[in-house]
Amino acid sequence: MKVTFSSRPIALRVKRMLFGGLLLLGPLAAQAQRGGGQGFVQEFTQATVLLSTGDTLTGPVALHRSEDMLTMTLPDNSVRTLPAVAVQSFAVQGERYDPRRDQYYYDDFLDMRRGYYYGSPVFTALPPPRRRQRPDTALVRVFRTYRWNRNNDYSDFRSPAFFEQLSSGPTILLRREGLIERPVAYSGPYEAYSYGGAPGRVAGFYTDVKDSFFLGLPNGTVLPLRNPRKDLLSYFGRHARQLEQYARQHSLSFTEPRDLAYIVNYANSLGE
Repeated sequence: MKVTFSSRPIALRVKRMLFGGLLLLGPLAAQAQRGGGQGFVQEFTQATVLLSTGDTLTGPVALHRSEDMLTMTLPDNSVRTLPAVAVQSFAVQGERYDPRRDQYYYDDFLDMRRGYYYGSPVFTALPPPRRRQRPDTALVRVFRTYRWNRNNDYSDFRSPAFFEQLSSGPTILLRREGLIERPVAYSGPYEAYSYGGAPGRVAGFYTDVKDSFFLGLPNGTVLPLRNPRKDLLSYFGRHARQLEQYARQHSLSFTEPRDLAYIVNYANSLGE
């Protein structure tokens, strides 16, 4: 039996359901393709992993963000699974390009990891830093393992987790990345009319990558920077006024990772 729709409102409702379904399924399918259905996975062509035992492994690696786990392909083509508890630190290169990222995500943090900051004797002898005009996945990224309570402020239980190192120490700026669903709102009269929506109503969701920042403290714990400016100034309380003045002088943002790394390095230079 052939079914036809003679009513325009019913047809519009069907279109709306299909449209919303595509918005939802598209990013989830892409996520499953990238992560094997297990979450957010990043792939790198080269890696050097320092194990908790002191041994070192090299080879291509996949970083499973949600599980805090590495899977490394060894020279004999076998695959070794490395949970965070088995890893001290690792450096990766040759990241698989993620089109969801803007070009600034691929900034080089090498100078920041060396402890440079605007106004330091070493930094003043260097040419002005330049932002990347295009993504450079050949850059080396460094990750370290810290014990973390997973942002559960009421729990004393801390499990090993991977954090990317963005600055030098003794207090280190760290970054974690994760997937987040963001809503898509109806925009424009055509979409609102065609799909029965209204301005401000949610048409669906898409998957994006979100950065979260932390401070790696000298005692081995991590401090979340939920509000980077407020939390950073609070931690470096004695030098808060100097840090604010320094950020204004050099037009540095407390929310942009490159700028925040310079601010943390400068804070370290001021001492306790």
